[in-house]
Amino acid sequence: MTQRNVAPEVRSKVVAKLVYAIEETESLAKSAGKRPRAGGGGISPKERWFQLMGYLAQVLDGVLRNFDLESVKEKMDQMEIALDELQRTNPTTG
Repeated sequence: MTQRNVAPEVRSKVVAKLVYAIEETESLAKSAGKRPRAGGGGISPKERWFQLMGYLAQVLDGVLRNFDLESVKEKMDQMEIALDELQRTNPTTG
């Protein structure tokens, strides 16, 4: 488990699902109508699909950013432990 109690496997699945959803949304957006429907708030179905695609991309970016940040923090923690061990086993005289 990582720092935020989410297993890496779960994150990988979420990323894969988000990528698939973005690709599917893009396909739907490309084939959607360009004219707004009555009662649609003046926004065409194509624009709605692209809005959803943008939202999914933002969510994916957040998931990836959090994963990268946690990965860097874990590596820093490992380096600090290694540095402490080196300093303990090889004390400098001064």
